[in-house]
Amino acid sequence: MKQSFHLASRYLIWNRGQSLTVVLSLAIMIWIPLTVRLALHQFEQEIAARGQSTPLVIGARGSRTDLALHALYFETPPAQTVPFAEVDRLNRSGLGTAIPLHLRFRTQPNAAGESAPLVGTAPEYYEFRSLQPARGSLPALLGDCVLGAAFAQRSGLTVGDHLLSAPRNALNLAGDYPLRMNICGVLQESGSADDHAVFVDVRTAWVIEGIGHGHQTVNRETDPALLLEADESQPVTASAAVLPWLEITDENRDSFHFHGDLDEFPLTAVIASPAGEKQRVLMLGRYADPDHSLHCIRPPLVIRELLTVVFRMEQLIRFASAAAGVVTLLLLGLVLRLSLKLRREELQTLFRLGCSRTTILGLQAAEVTLLAVPAIVTALTAAALTSDVASQQLRTLLF
Repeated sequence: MKQSFHLASRYLIWNRGQSLTVVLSLAIMIWIPLTVRLALHQFEQEIAARGQSTPLVIGARGSRTDLALHALYFETPPAQTVPFAEVDRLNRSGLGTAIPLHLRFRTQPNAAGESAPLVGTAPEYYEFRSLQPARGSLPALLGDCVLGAAFAQRSGLTVGDHLLSAPRNALNLAGDYPLRMNICGVLQESGSADDHAVFVDVRTAWVIEGIGHGHQTVNRETDPALLLEADESQPVTASAAVLPWLEITDENRDSFHFHGDLDEFPLTAVIASPAGEKQRVLMLGRYADPDHSLHCIRPPLVIRELLTVVFRMEQLIRFASAAAGVVTLLLLGLVLRLSLKLRREELQTLFRLGCSRTTILGLQAAEVTLLAVPAIVTALTAAALTSDVASQQLRTLLF
């Protein structure tokens, strides 16, 4: 066999163009279904683990899937909001812990075009998700934010830098203003959607929404452009040019305040962690009434239903990959058959020199082996390198 592999390798090197084409064709035929399988398996593990770690989610009535993906992966917020009073009501009931989520904003894209969802929440969220800061600390003051590990790496931002929120409507001059936030920490990598988000205290999210704000101190020494009346005999009247603060600092933090009833302040979802199975059932029963404006969903069940769609897609991809594989094998068989016809005189010469039919078959087997092994190695390497990216793209397409 040593001589067969030597002759086969010399032949393949001499016909390097044909050999390379066969190797790439085999590699692609193996790589596509293998990568799809690895990506789907990784996707299933990630989404199932995140769903299992989130017992219940409360939100406005609507799509159960949208609400689950919103709370788990910070996707498009629901059209209706949840009053903050629901968090207090659940916490006082003794059934478990309620964690507020406010997800209506994103950060402004940086020079590289990197942006992230802006998650307003409470300190309990970091304990619930086992999130610890790798550098700096968790948000403790109004205007502080902490970055997920992946977003910090992509954006190049770190502790002490600043980050701007993006207004929902740039043409609404009376609406939410961009807030310049202080980055107080960077979270440890968790391998979840938390790595790609920016977290602030829920009060900071309300400031961005315009519910809470601070004002400049206006007096007669202020820029005259900010005053409607500067007559010393008249009270100081500020003009519309006095805008809410765009940055919360130690100097102006005390001037920030909130308008309205705290119980009515909006949230987009509430994560509920029941104290036990009995409390979970009671919590579900609170929102079982179809006339209730809110509903309580079980993310593990919703994710399981979502995965059935993934399984159907996997079956379709398997069928398509099998069809493509059959076509590729037929084409390769045709190439090998034509190659044998072109090499008929060469093989006859080997036979006349004393090579047995077994030796000639061994030579052909050596050629196939030398083509198949690099193709398999190339496919396995490519699948290992691209499965993570494919899993992320799959999540993007589905969500």
